[in-house]
Amino acid sequence: MQVELYCPCCDCRFAESPDAPAAEILDRMSDDGPWYALGDGETFEDMIFNALTAHGDIHCPCCDEPVNVSEESLGRLAQEMLSQL
Repeated sequence: MQVELYCPCCDCRFAESPDAPAAEILDRMSDDGPWYALGDGETFEDMIFNALTAHGDIHCPCCDEPVNVSEESLGRLAQEMLSQL
């Protein structure tokens, strides 16, 4: 199971396991591209949740449009928050 950040405008994407450690995510972001708009957290899912809580959306580093967040089983709280956007 993976969480994916996907921009439908330019096809830019970043995917990783939701429980991947934050340090691993930051290393991959440095290698794969400038996905630095994520929030703080211990895991990738925490980073996404905190970014959405603080800013309402996550913007694509390539075109600055809001990205889609998808996973087979986001937590109920995260799903409720996403449905309000």
